[in-house]
Amino acid sequence: MNKIILILSFFFVTLLYKSTMGDVNYFKYRELNEQAITLKAENNLYLDKIELIKAEIKNLQTGLNVIEEKARNELGLIKQKETFYQILE
Repeated sequence: MNKIILILSFFFVTLLYKSTMGDVNYFKYRELNEQAITLKAENNLYLDKIELIKAEIKNLQTGLNVIEEKARNELGLIKQKETFYQILE
């Protein structure tokens, strides 16, 4: 019985040492977990900013199309290397 308690105590001390002082210990796990949570929150913040920028780009592109259409219809402007044909009825 004494040998079993000694062997189990040895394994318990070894396990305790590995979980607190080893390369993959509990404290390192907690630190890395907190870093991962922080990075995920930061990533979500950047994803929101990316979505706003994409929406702004889309608005600018459609705005440029509207401006170009108005310039063509109301002012009769054309692009370089384009030929404008006006049909008179």
